[in-house]
Amino acid sequence: MALKFDNTQPLLIPLTQDTIAQDVSRITVHLAISDVELENAMFSLLGRNARFVVVKGSIGYAAESDVRLVDAAPNVDQQREFDELTPPKLLFIGSNQSDEAMLVAARAGAWALVSESADLKDLDAAIYSLVESTGSPLLRQIALSESKSKALLQEISKPQSDLSVRNACPNPLSPREIEILDLIARGEPSNSIGDVVGLAEQTVKNYVVRILEKTRTHNRAHAAALAAQRGWLLPLDSM
Repeated sequence: MALKFDNTQPLLIPLTQDTIAQDVSRITVHLAISDVELENAMFSLLGRNARFVVVKGSIGYAAESDVRLVDAAPNVDQQREFDELTPPKLLFIGSNQSDEAMLVAARAGAWALVSESADLKDLDAAIYSLVESTGSPLLRQIALSESKSKALLQEISKPQSDLSVRNACPNPLSPREIEILDLIARGEPSNSIGDVVGLAEQTVKNYVVRILEKTRTHNRAHAAALAAQRGWLLPLDSM
């Protein structure tokens, strides 16, 4: 279920009016939960702790949150929407605390798991453990179980074909845009690219603008590096 934002600006939710000690740092929690009822339930619980600052909506480049609550693995579009310098630690909200729920949370990249039926004490403890821990509470919990450890290790050790790696990050670019970005990666300027593909220099520049928009990158080099990392471009030694 895709996330839906009412707007693209961060929405800071005022919480309880209770005061906290000035020397106690606030914890910024981003709600990125697709289930509206579950999101409301989590918001209601978080609102009882004056130490939490809750953020809803697009975080924005250079903004940061400490913990993100999710109920599904973020897809590529959602990750681009977040557009963060430093992604926060993920706290997965699962239907229960079963072995399968732990593995689902681990596949989603979560650092910890809490049940959707958790009370305030459990939710607070999970968030505090994420902020204060230097490792993953979820992986430590999985490591204590031989069956869960085997299941996770078997999954992450499966050989991946080049095709599966590429399909993990869908390519938003058209064949023409890929052709132009491939030439950019090889160091060609816009006028030379135009000569190769049969387009005017300004038309090539227009394509570059669209490429940056689609990939949510900041310049030509950033776009080329991202595309190469995700397998959208041919290896540089292939030509």
